[in-house]
Amino acid sequence: MPASISELFWAFTRIALQGFGGVVAIVQRELVDKRGWLTHQEFTEEWAVAQIMPGPNVVNLAMILGGRYFGWRGAIAGVLGMVVMPPFIIVVLAVTPANLIDYPLTRDVMRAVSAVTAGFTHGAAARLSRHLN
Repeated sequence: MPASISELFWAFTRIALQGFGGVVAIVQRELVDKRGWLTHQEFTEEWAVAQIMPGPNVVNLAMILGGRYFGWRGAIAGVLGMVVMPPFIIVVLAVTPANLIDYPLTRDVMRAVSAVTAGFTHGAAARLSRHLN
């Protein structure tokens, strides 16, 4: 269980900042392996519920876990953790004077991130498939 609403908020902010494309691997690693807030079985069950709810799966999961641990305040903190920082970063990048995509280094970094995301997604699928009944 998270120690505080603040810890919950920052955990989901961290997930949001890493979650471009393949979020399930990052969420599973953060919540199950690193923090121990959920078991593999609980994660699989909660992820299934989050998938059938309308909206982005990981935001739904943030709301479910926040609500479980801290009631409505935790649900709000979890959702805000997922949605506050990414738009802020996009706005900052949008107003930078240089067009970053024109730099070869930026393109190379984005290619590398895509490859890593694909690997994380396949790894998470393999780990999740072991816990399906």
